Amino acid sequence: MAMAGQQQDVQLKLPVRRLRGHTDSVLCCASRPDSPHVVASSSEDGSVCIFDIRTAMCCHRLQCFGGQAVVSVLPAPGSEHVLYAAAGSTVYCLDVRQGPTGSPLQTYSFNVEEINQVALNFKGTYLAAADDSGAVKVIDTRTHKLFKTLQGAHSNICSSVQFHSRRPWEGKRDYVLPCKNFFEMVLTVVTGGLDSKLVKWDFNRGRPLQVVDLAAAAVTSSEGVGGFCNPPFVHALASIEGDVPGEAGKLLAVARGDGAIDVFDSGLESGSPKQSSQPAVSKRRASTSKDVKRLDDKKSPSQMDVLVPGRKRHLHLGIGGHASIVNHVTFARFGQRGQFLVSGGNDTFIKVWDWALEDNPSSDVAATSSQGPLVMNLKHKRKVNWLSTTSSEVENLVVADTSKVLSVYSVL
Repeated sequence: MAMAGQQQDVQLKLPVRRLRGHTDSVLCCASRPDSPHVVASSSEDGSVCIFDIRTAMCCHRLQCFGGQAVVSVLPAPGSEHVLYAAAGSTVYCLDVRQGPTGSPLQTYSFNVEEINQVALNFKGTYLAAADDSGAVKVIDTRTHKLFKTLQGAHSNICSSVQFHSRRPWEGKRDYVLPCKNFFEMVLTVVTGGLDSKLVKWDFNRGRPLQVVDLAAAAVTSSEGVGGFCNPPFVHALASIEGDVPGEAGKLLAVARGDGAIDVFDSGLESGSPKQSSQPAVSKRRASTSKDVKRLDDKKSPSQMDVLVPGRKRHLHLGIGGHASIVNHVTFARFGQRGQFLVSGGNDTFIKVWDWALEDNPSSDVAATSSQGPLVMNLKHKRKVNWLSTTSSEVENLVVADTSKVLSVYSVL
């Protein structure tokens, strides 16, 4: 067991359990918040598998996708048997009790090109599907009708989408769905694409509220792995699941093609209007408290960057970050909510970050240190496609990679 706040050696290896059931590369995995021992995975082999981590058994194998690769899978909130999966340009709503070739409960074929990710709001009433055309289709899962098409902001593939739920008073400047009462949650949608853009959407009107171009703000110093060969394409987005009050509920993590990871306020707003025309500096926190608080600005000549609205942290190669594309990032279910980020990339490393801790650039990242945001550096054998975590104290990290098996680790 590794303790939080202790950076582990760069060659750290941990015992691993293997979950076998697929016959080709595993593309996605997702565990259920209410059943941490249950994991769903999808694969190039055109199937979805349901595993029990405790026994390493494949309990169900669903094959109703016409042989197409299943690129995204996630469980439906409030129903232990229902999940959503995307293959080609179709989203399938499935009941695992229907058996391997049973008919889906619903199919949604509103997208015109191949889907890259599906996401649900925390109540499961809306589903978003991001596709290769750069568009996102938002579906009302209660009426099974298309609610809105979000398009016109991305000039390339839309690779990721996330819902953000919040209280009405947390963002009065946003356009939101009408609330039946003052305490009802309202929604925003954030998308990321291979045009290096983050887009915050007016969920009700289907229009972009704000666009952040990460390429225009790309770091060209030693903080990155080189923007020319590795542009800051957005490969994945992550937010904290469920109804999370306060600042933690507004966190958004971004996995980038240049090897960096950003943590944003989902409002994509700067801390002060005066910063709008000034260079932004690295944001650090001297305190070692694990509470998620706003990071203070401190000048650091080696980490000067142009303004990126709402960015709270930039985790890069210079402080132990990835040396290649970051394919996935997720907020961990272990630890305090919003405290730990887990990332995985093409460099075959899996990294656990206590992202709000102060940088320690003077220390050797390969050595053991009690400072710095990188708290675990795990050497995996293959390129990472997807990561999922559980709230369990053991076997709490599930990894989908370019092999046909899932790996399960115990971390922190």
